[in-house]
Amino acid sequence: MPRFAHIFEAAADTLNAYYQAVAEVNIDSLMGLWIDEEFVSCISADGSHLHGLSSIRTGLAAQLEAAPVSIEPLDIRVYDSLGTVVYAIVEAHRPVDPAAIPTMVFTTYVMVHERGEWRIAHIHASRMPDEAAAQFSAKLRHGQGALH
Repeated sequence: MPRFAHIFEAAADTLNAYYQAVAEVNIDSLMGLWIDEEFVSCISADGSHLHGLSSIRTGLAAQLEAAPVSIEPLDIRVYDSLGTVVYAIVEAHRPVDPAAIPTMVFTTYVMVHERGEWRIAHIHASRMPDEAAAQFSAKLRHGQGALH
C-alpha cells in the first residue's frame, strides 16, 4: 500500500505546481502540467469554456496577464482511484493588489496518471455566489470547518 500513497501524493505535487505556475504567470510551466491530449478542457471562473491545449494556453495566458492572481486552497476534498484523482477545492483567488478582495471559487481538478506522472485532464471553476462565500468565511472564522 505505501506505493499507492506515494503515487497519490505526486498528484498533490502537480496541483501545487499548478498553483505556483499561476502565481508566477508562467504559461509554459502551467501547460506542462496538462495531459498531452486534445480532449482536455477548462471551464474558468469567468465562464470561459476552453477546449484543447491550444485554446487553454491562449485563454489562460489572456486571463492571467489581464488579472494575475495567487490561489489559496481553503478546503480540499480528494477522491482517488487507480489512475485518477479528483480534487474538489474551495479556493480564494487573490489579486496581486493586497488591498483587493479575493474571489471565492469552487474548483474541481481531474488528474490522470500518464507515463508515470500526474497530469491535469480537466478543470472546472465556478465563482462562489456572494451569500455562499459569506457563509463559508463565517464558518472558517468560527473554526467550524468548511462543510459543517
